[in-house]
Amino acid sequence: MDIAVIGSGMAGLATAKILKDAGHNITIFEALSGRGMDSHSMEFEGGLIDAPLRVMNPHLWKNTLSLATHLGISTYPVRTYMACSWLFEDKTETWLTTSRSRIGNFPIINNRKGLQQYGWRLVKGMLQLKTAIAKFFKSKNQDITLAEFINNNDIEEVFWHGAVMPVLYTICTCDPKTIGEWPAKPLLVFLRQLTDGDALLRLQGGTPAFVDKLVQGINVKSGSPINCVKELDGKVLVQNEAGESYQFDKVVVATPTTKIESFLDAEQFADDIALLKKFRFEDGELVIHTDQSAMPPKRKDWAVLSYMMDRKFTRQQFTVWLNSIEPSLVGKSPIFQTWRPVVDIDPKKVISSVKLTRAVVDSDTIALNKELQERHKAADRKVYFCGSWSCDGLPILESAVTSAMKIAENFGAPLPFVGLKPKVEVAPQLGY
Repeated sequence: MDIAVIGSGMAGLATAKILKDAGHNITIFEALSGRGMDSHSMEFEGGLIDAPLRVMNPHLWKNTLSLATHLGISTYPVRTYMACSWLFEDKTETWLTTSRSRIGNFPIINNRKGLQQYGWRLVKGMLQLKTAIAKFFKSKNQDITLAEFINNNDIEEVFWHGAVMPVLYTICTCDPKTIGEWPAKPLLVFLRQLTDGDALLRLQGGTPAFVDKLVQGINVKSGSPINCVKELDGKVLVQNEAGESYQFDKVVVATPTTKIESFLDAEQFADDIALLKKFRFEDGELVIHTDQSAMPPKRKDWAVLSYMMDRKFTRQQFTVWLNSIEPSLVGKSPIFQTWRPVVDIDPKKVISSVKLTRAVVDSDTIALNKELQERHKAADRKVYFCGSWSCDGLPILESAVTSAMKIAENFGAPLPFVGLKPKVEVAPQLGY
């Protein structure tokens, strides 16, 4: 069949690759001038900046890493560690730094103040969380929100709000005010698996290397925003803003649902539009910069992940130190990515500011996804929808690949990469 894929984020690229390998003719339409998945990647002093930076837990990103392995992309381990600092006082004070044990890769506190002032509170919180999670998965009522889970359990505040919630913000990249509305179960599954101790993995060559493999042999029409998708005479008409028209047997829409009304025929797809509009999304700003004020004031306290917050945990931001993750940036000027900064970043030190759209999960999401997947099973179905938002679990890169796999099932396309173990090479010398 001739199949159009609208959008070249992870879901669109994975769908296109799977269906092409199954023998279909694929055309990808992308509104941006490049590829959506790596559209914000760039060079800096000869090194690679991935925006956003992507590292993956092998327990939680199984399908994504399996797909990369199938495409011949190897990985290397990354030992993440963190620093937490109090903001909005006379001076910024780093109250916790961690490192990783050489055996087992478990996080350990490695600063005296963290041990003396917060060590017992953090250990107590860890034990309370483990008990609460075990109790939750034994209970009959697992359909509660994260906020309800917190209210139902007594967990040390500094541990929960100072260490656990920042990690969830990092993964989910959503507004801290809305994460409490999320179903607790996928977040607790994530936290439980995160403590297994395995090192995170990063793809050799970063996101651009992954995208290069995914688009091999596929016709990609970049700079081609779509303004019309309409079923016509047994085919699907796809028209872009340049006035070019194409006809396909099937179309897969792999964009956030906030964009669908701009091109789906309002009459033909009225029911789909009504369903898809119920999915929620948020925009956030990712600032790529060289401003060291976003890091702990003492260089010895710098960490891969630097969290800054006020003592009431009402304002927070996290910054990634790219040189400690990306080998091509070793020896270069320190460069950072800060998500939704709450402190002023020096405009003269800003390299790029990127708007990212992220799905928000709530109690209705599971039912919405179930309804969407049922609609896809209709025998006369010609237009499908996928994205990180369109399957259960956290709306991350893994969910995007999983959503592509669900589309493949509707087409009877094989999934030869499932279950492959990532190829892990020796870690390069990094900048920490």
